[in-house]
Amino acid sequence: MEELDIVFLNLHRRYINYRASYGGFRGIYLLSAFVRNEGYSAKSFAGSLKNGKEILDELCQTKSVAMVGLYCDFENITENIFLSRYIKETYNLPVIVGGPQATALGKDFFTESKCDAVVRYEGELTVLELMNFFLEDCGELSEILGISYLDGDKIHVNAERPLIKNLDALPFVDEDCYIMPDDFYYDLSLMTGRGCPFSCAFCHEGTHTKKVRFRSAENVLAEIEAYLKKWRDGELYILFTDDTFTLNVDRVKKICEGLAELRKEYDFNFFCEGHVHTLYQNPQMIDYLVKGGCVRIQLGIESGNDFVLKAYGKHSTTQEILEVVKLCRDKGIQQIFGNIILGGAHFSRETFAADKKFARQILEEGRGTLELGVVTFWPLAETKMTNCPKLFGLEICDKEFVTSVGDFPQTRTEDINRLEICQMKTELQKEINAQMISMLENWEVPTDLVMKWFNTTNRNAHGLWFIELTKQEILYSYFEMLHLGEGFHSSDIENISTAHPMRVVQLSKYLKRIDDDTAEICGEIFSGKELEVVLLTAGKLSVAEIANRIGITIDEVTKILGRLEPKHFIVYAPN
Repeated sequence: MEELDIVFLNLHRRYINYRASYGGFRGIYLLSAFVRNEGYSAKSFAGSLKNGKEILDELCQTKSVAMVGLYCDFENITENIFLSRYIKETYNLPVIVGGPQATALGKDFFTESKCDAVVRYEGELTVLELMNFFLEDCGELSEILGISYLDGDKIHVNAERPLIKNLDALPFVDEDCYIMPDDFYYDLSLMTGRGCPFSCAFCHEGTHTKKVRFRSAENVLAEIEAYLKKWRDGELYILFTDDTFTLNVDRVKKICEGLAELRKEYDFNFFCEGHVHTLYQNPQMIDYLVKGGCVRIQLGIESGNDFVLKAYGKHSTTQEILEVVKLCRDKGIQQIFGNIILGGAHFSRETFAADKKFARQILEEGRGTLELGVVTFWPLAETKMTNCPKLFGLEICDKEFVTSVGDFPQTRTEDINRLEICQMKTELQKEINAQMISMLENWEVPTDLVMKWFNTTNRNAHGLWFIELTKQEILYSYFEMLHLGEGFHSSDIENISTAHPMRVVQLSKYLKRIDDDTAEICGEIFSGKELEVVLLTAGKLSVAEIANRIGITIDEVTKILGRLEPKHFIVYAPN
């Protein structure tokens, strides 16, 4: 490996045996691209703490790196304390720390980690000046805007750095920014703008960076096209990760028109985040997204209570959420994702009941397109809710986030403790999953939509509905048979008498004997000749042959089979 002036690392432990996903975390690679463009050598790596430390040791032991930058978010503070101290004590290299959690890091972090400086907010220009200081002995820490550092026993917080106005001036990320270049050819994540004007009470981005700056549509499309020209065979999944992608209608139209042109030559689709209120006011934007290849969109749902949404500062209502879900569904977006937040603003048993009711309603409206996650409130740094939790009826129990990796609440209310909120989270998620299965069982999800879940060749395009489907043996087997063309629904068979009815799973798993001539199968009771018909649904005989063998009419056979098909237990194969 080439000698590096700096290596940027975004590392997490494998908490609860779960590998962190880095698809939307572009920051450290943007930093590498920027400082490389300024004449320094730099590479980045995002992955597990174990793998990252191994890479770091190899670089440091061969004296192939002069400086280290660590990405710090809400979940990996302890990892960064360990890494920074380890680097300082073992290799005595300059260490800087940045990321969304960095602004909340206090004196204890500095003393425990021994890091040299913390980069606050936007990082490119600040990191460049820090590299000039540590590697070129140029300037003074006290004069570098946008940092904090420990001097003796006192933390110095320098003035904030002005934001970068022209985002088009920033270089594109390429494979040279990656320590492991193969990771570059994974999926394309990019931000088309920075900042957020909405100031949601729980969101760090909107709290600090209210001024929105956009990359031009031409600049965004140029980066995508450059990536597509290097992309390996197969379907590419693009993730637009900025919160405000749908803020400007004309810009969305221009980007999506460019994407539609690129899709004539390249195989890709994309994900983006959408703001409910702007989509509600500008529904034509959804048409642009679909034409550009949007297959998945994330909406800020958060609550089924309008007064809670108002407290959050969402600028949307439950009615607007329902309407936007319907619009996305009808206009052809295949996957709509949103979260319900528990343990958040004004949380109570009454708001929880309303959340459950709204979840049922919105799932029904989604008809297989809407996915709902259940999360608990995270007290992110510098947000209104973190700074003034009592105004929202909350007590923050774990500001340091040491009792959770997203699996346990950090808040309580006056009469609902963390254990009960955790139980509520499990309860609601189980109800959501059960409703999804019920809707599939009751044919409330269009079959052509289910077929699209099978047809994708991209591993990231499989949503929560498909995951739940794979857990249900009968349902999954039924739809897989349709997908493979090995079986069909009776309505798609021209001549049912010549078709071969076939069970999609082993009969022995689902047959419950009642007596020697009667059995229950999928909740239906069959006896005598009815049971004989069921036993002959092995795909070896046609409907006419079954009727002839048993001595009943074809209509009688199809009537019996008509009790199994709605249970997804049989398909028909043409002769």
